Amino acid sequence: MKFPKDLKGFKPTIYLRISTDEQSAGDSKKPLPKQTAFKNQLSRIKDFLKTYGLSMPKDEDIFYELASGGDPTRPVLKQALNKAVNRKGKGMFVVAEMSRFHRDLRYGMKDTIPLYENEIPMLITDDSLITGTKLSPEGDSDILMGLKVSLSTGERERQRKRVRASIDTKLKQGIFVSKGLVLHPDADGDIYQYIIDNLDKAAPTKQGGIGATQFLRQLEVVYGDKTPFSTQFVRVASDRIRKLKMDMTPEEFQEWNNFRKRILEMERMFGVDDWRMKAVRYRSNGYITDPLNLNFSTKPSEEVIQNAIDNPQENLSFKDAKKYRSQVSKRAKR
Repeated sequence: MKFPKDLKGFKPTIYLRISTDEQSAGDSKKPLPKQTAFKNQLSRIKDFLKTYGLSMPKDEDIFYELASGGDPTRPVLKQALNKAVNRKGKGMFVVAEMSRFHRDLRYGMKDTIPLYENEIPMLITDDSLITGTKLSPEGDSDILMGLKVSLSTGERERQRKRVRASIDTKLKQGIFVSKGLVLHPDADGDIYQYIIDNLDKAAPTKQGGIGATQFLRQLEVVYGDKTPFSTQFVRVASDRIRKLKMDMTPEEFQEWNNFRKRILEMERMFGVDDWRMKAVRYRSNGYITDPLNLNFSTKPSEEVIQNAIDNPQENLSFKDAKKYRSQVSKRAKR
């Protein structure tokens, strides 16, 4: 089957995939079929099918998955392959581009085997490429498909290296790349200050404390229903404070705690989802979360904090900056 017209009468099973980085701003809470990137993929496929007079899919023949193309354990992909293999009559497996199917050469080739053995050609619409099957081999198409997956694998590895290099650069700049210490601004009081003031009580009973379970009950009495904590939180938080107090001088610890309190008050004033607050946290997460790390041991200056407040767009993570530009652009159009 070299040409699209050869697929007339074949029932399509369509697989659509995007990664979280490809989601449009504001789409994350929408059902997958309503998200922009999925709609665009499906539109391209349907346009191709319509152009060549091929069968259009039913809703139950369309599979949506939010996952990395390098993940070999994708459950929706498995469901789509099973549907294609087990349906009655002639069928084809359809993707917009090969990278939607797989970004890993080895697992990509492995997942084409059930299609190959069950006489189900794969149609890659963006390339007008149709793969061969056991009884209808297409050597050139299969080689090209392998090249496409190989290129996707190489692109994935290059992307990993770029991400790693970017993380290393940020670390050298004193920027903490993961989510920082959660300060719980919605609580009625300062949870961490309570732990600091009652650190001996938070210790295990063998060390003279009342244990995590009893300490958690005290937190619930003090902070009521706004205590989304667990015994695990008590252990981790108290261990963190204990280590800071042990490894920092009293002056260093006090400076850190005062800064933490300031950020907590800012979160209450601005709200954690405010762009100014996101910028401040991006610039201060390292010091708040891991001040013992040499990359983050210097408290952010007043100039850094004020600049984050005044110019949040210049002080956001890459992902937040992208969302910020998208939202500002939408407001401008209104």
